[in-house]
Order: sequence, then C-alpha cells, then structure tokens
Amino acid sequence: MTNYADIAVVGSVQNVQNLVGAAFTANKFRVNWQSATKGKAEKGSRGANLALGAFVQYYAVDFEIYPASQGATLRLFQANSGWVGGAIGAHRVKKQFDELYGLLTTWFQSQGVLAGAKMDKT
Repeated sequence: MTNYADIAVVGSVQNVQNLVGAAFTANKFRVNWQSATKGKAEKGSRGANLALGAFVQYYAVDFEIYPASQGATLRLFQANSGWVGGAIGAHRVKKQFDELYGLLTTWFQSQGVLAGAKMDKT
C-alpha cells in the first residue's frame, strides 16, 4: 500500500495552495482546508459507499504543504483504504491514488513549477 507521495514545487506556499486547490477542483474533488497548509480532498459519497460498497465509490486524499527553501512540497496521503467495497473497492482506491499522483504531477509540470516527484511504496 502506498503510504504517501511527494510533489516538490517551485514557488511560494501561497502559489502552491492556489495550484493545489485548482488541480483538485479540476479533477472534481471537493477541497476542505483544515489550515493554510493542510486539508482533505474528497470525491464521491462516503455514506453511499458504506451502504452500497463497491457499487458507489468514495475516495479521499489528505494533503499537506511543507515549505522548503526554493518552494514547497505537497505530500499526499491515501485517506481511505477502500475495503468497505471489498477487494474491488480497495483496488479502485489504490488505482485512483496512483492516477491522482500522476495527474497532479502533470498539472504542476504544465504550470512550469514541478521540481520533482516521488511515491513511497511500502
């Protein structure tokens, strides 16, 4: 299971916040900021997922922005396992996390601010 993924970005923390919000919104996630550098992005319905399992997908990603000397690092955490939907749900959530990592990496690259990216798989 992937524990986290890091995306290093050149620019101010505020610029990274704006880009993160825009990237999640463009991919149909709802973004809830818990603080200026921490939040959760959600897609789908948790209640429907609990009731209907793999038939209705719910996906959540916790994220945090860490300031660095030349910019910031966006760290993504897989917030749910998907096991409510059984093995199919768990596979879908893992696949969604991998796809989101790729989408965000591409998004930052297209904005000209990507400094590096890595996924931790343990």
